[in-house]
Amino acid sequence: MRAKGHASALTSANRTPPPSMGRHPADSIRQTLAQTFLKRSVKMLERVSSSASSEALKSALSSPTDLGGVATLLSDLAPLGVDLSGVDPFMEAMARGAGIKQELLTSGGGGLTSSQVASALGITRQAVDKRRSRRALLAVPDGSGDYVYPACQFTSDGVIPGLNEVLRAFQIRSPWTQLSALLASVPGLGGKTIIEALKSGATESAIAIAASFGEQAA
Repeated sequence: MRAKGHASALTSANRTPPPSMGRHPADSIRQTLAQTFLKRSVKMLERVSSSASSEALKSALSSPTDLGGVATLLSDLAPLGVDLSGVDPFMEAMARGAGIKQELLTSGGGGLTSSQVASALGITRQAVDKRRSRRALLAVPDGSGDYVYPACQFTSDGVIPGLNEVLRAFQIRSPWTQLSALLASVPGLGGKTIIEALKSGATESAIAIAASFGEQAA
């Protein structure tokens, strides 16, 4: 009887995984980092919001996204002379950068997720990622490890013809700088942007202009 009971106990023990096996170590580390970052972020936002005026807070709350709201608040505080050095010595510069990126993406028609692009083009999300990797689509990082695709590169018929050639012609590699270049008025294109030139069929001229960006730094 003892042998039978002992065998039964062993069987039960083998069927019950130890508590540490319930979660992958990488997941635990990520969760710990996320919680630590959240605590620091909350403290930072408390200090910044306490220094903001009612107007600055209203402006931040009018932003359609949480990230845009934070960027707006930090950007508004910098020119008002509010000292953010106690929060982070580089906070003002980062705030301006975040605000510029938000404005740039808005100028580009907003950002589409990989799933939205896949649905619009009738392809898989994996195919969208491959096009991004091949520089056939422009995507900018969204800060969460994923990408968003500026809507300006699409029409109701799909991707603007010639865009892939323009993207591959760029010597600059920053997707944010590429987006800025696509939306900038260019004298060599008669004041049109590269996107407008592509839409009008001036593909060769658009490619030549794209290739000229960054030549001096190359």
